[in-house]
Amino acid sequence: MPPRALPALASSIFNLTSLLQSLPSASRGQAFTKCSTCLFSTTAPLEAKRAKKRKAKKHRDPYRLAQARQRKSANLARQKVLQEERKLALGDPVRSQPTPFVRSLRAHAPIETIRDSYLNYFLKKEDVDKSLEYSKWLTEPLPQANPVPGQPDDLEKKIQEHAASHDNASKALLAIASLDNASSKDRVRINIQRCIEEFGRHRTDDILPPRLQSKQLPGTSDPESETSAIEVPKRIGADTGSPEVQIAILTAKINVLADNLHKKDKSNKRGLRLMVHKRQKLMAYLRRQDRGGPRWQNVVEKLGLSDAMWKEEISL
Repeated sequence: MPPRALPALASSIFNLTSLLQSLPSASRGQAFTKCSTCLFSTTAPLEAKRAKKRKAKKHRDPYRLAQARQRKSANLARQKVLQEERKLALGDPVRSQPTPFVRSLRAHAPIETIRDSYLNYFLKKEDVDKSLEYSKWLTEPLPQANPVPGQPDDLEKKIQEHAASHDNASKALLAIASLDNASSKDRVRINIQRCIEEFGRHRTDDILPPRLQSKQLPGTSDPESETSAIEVPKRIGADTGSPEVQIAILTAKINVLADNLHKKDKSNKRGLRLMVHKRQKLMAYLRRQDRGGPRWQNVVEKLGLSDAMWKEEISL
């Protein structure tokens, strides 16, 4: 078997050093360069890319950089001021504005204005007066049916003593039922009664104008029936379920709870959050149904409600 001449031929063909030496010096310097580590050739475009990378950085004026930083800080400060102004314009999502009715709902509000109208233990002044008159009539001394001759008749004296004892009993009963001795829980109950009487539709239907009704009633084709007024049935008793009454009751509870809330009181903070979000839903519903009408305006003005209580997201 003849010997192989492939290695010699390969060495003669792929001898890069001899090929590079055979090339002219000018073309060899322009087209190829010799790598110092592995003797592999690199082309001119790679050298151009490396030269671009080694290009000197562009000069930046420090005065212009300082001006840019100053403008950026001024813009950020202005954005912060505008955000604070928007928050103040929306108002507080928890506490309402101090209107006269809201001030009277506070836990430590003076009770001179409501002392004569409200009593403790679910008592009403009219019912107490009637009960006192009836008890006085029951216990009033009567003249003797068969007077004994010769015995002095002291009926007038008994009547005076009875009147004095009745006055003392009436004062004691009114002192027990007075709001001066009521607790905070009793004050909250009285405030709920006041909210029902102030915003209940059994009273506001006669004061506020009705909501605008649509001229076209569903399911009717007669034009005379379309223009006829809708008869609203009369309410029996006090109104406790309308949205404005519920909003007023929640506002009274929220203001009292927010004034007495501590930093680490997580349970009451959760309850406050639930009541605030429930009031937000009721306010959105009332505004959508009433379309910003008289009922909405009455609730907002008397309770001092702001847009932050029903707009956007509330985070506590």
